[in-house]
Amino acid sequence: MTYNLEKYRGKREKVLGVKKRGISFGALASIVSLVIILGMGVVVVPKSIAYFNTRHLDDAIYKLQSADVWPPDIITGLNDLIGVKEVVKDSHDTRLVVTFDKSITDTKNFTAFFKQKEVKTILLNRVSHTQRLKTLKKEAKFEGLLQ
Repeated sequence: MTYNLEKYRGKREKVLGVKKRGISFGALASIVSLVIILGMGVVVVPKSIAYFNTRHLDDAIYKLQSADVWPPDIITGLNDLIGVKEVVKDSHDTRLVVTFDKSITDTKNFTAFFKQKEVKTILLNRVSHTQRLKTLKKEAKFEGLLQ
């Protein structure tokens, strides 16, 4: 008959003074790694979602050559074009920012639209939508410091 280790385990641990306290190293390591992974997920996931939502968006900034205010029918006409996400006037109504999906349309279509409506415009800048938002945020922060 062989010696059964499990049969006398309790007695051996009692004699040797082995006590089970706390959690094991494997459980502790699992908890720490889970906290690190979830913390990184909270930081990275929103930025990734924002990037995927705006990766195809560009902004084209236009100004009228005559320095007048933008007619409302031009703005509604631009909003109706395919691929245009948003059309915004600046605070002085002199510049127009057209946010569009660059995989669907391009500034050439806007130029053709302006020629069709017989409006003379100047393309001031074409910039990534996320870059423009970052610039606006920096400008707002800078203006807040000046006041």
